[in-house]
Amino acid sequence: MKRNSAPGFWAYTAVIAVAAGLLYSSWPLGYLLNPAASHNGLASALEALHQPYNWVFIAADVGSSLLMLLLCWLLWRYYRTSKHQKFLAFVLINVIVFALGTIADTLLPERCLPGAVGCPSWQQDHILLAHGILSILASVCLFLALLFIWWRNRTPLFYCLMVGYSIFGLLSLYEALSPTRGNFSQHYYITLCGLGSALIPYGIHQALLEGASGKKSSP
Repeated sequence: MKRNSAPGFWAYTAVIAVAAGLLYSSWPLGYLLNPAASHNGLASALEALHQPYNWVFIAADVGSSLLMLLLCWLLWRYYRTSKHQKFLAFVLINVIVFALGTIADTLLPERCLPGAVGCPSWQQDHILLAHGILSILASVCLFLALLFIWWRNRTPLFYCLMVGYSIFGLLSLYEALSPTRGNFSQHYYITLCGLGSALIPYGIHQALLEGASGKKSSP
């Protein structure tokens, strides 16, 4: 690792990670730009075709994902000489799949709001089905990346993050599949995804430090 460049490296990777997390958590803007969709639908409804300001939320998700890809490249370059390359590769590959899945999911927006008259279900609309599969794939990969970081570095911060991520992730899946749509849990879940994205550089750094010292944080 290039210790002499560490302060500058952590400064700009922290900025990139926080920016990616904030962009990913753009749903609060929906209450200003598209209150109807925000109150009645999931966050993906904000990106649906013909919705007002959908380009804002599409750009935020794509921008967040591009920043995450940049972050993975920077972290790999910085830590590629580490003795823990398998750990680093597993985490970064899952983050890359999360980012690419989010981009693909975002660029396959819903064509109408689910539940609206004449709007086909996912069994009838293959684009909606692909949208859902890519969204779930991205969520699972981010979960695996954060889980592996927590397993190597069991701090209370990551423990709380994983518990919240798991609970609200399952509740969000229930909301997505429920005939009576809600978005309370999903909003918390998206916020935790953004927080997890912002913490990835810190988590990797701490886990590699623990590995180098031969110690493991207590749960």
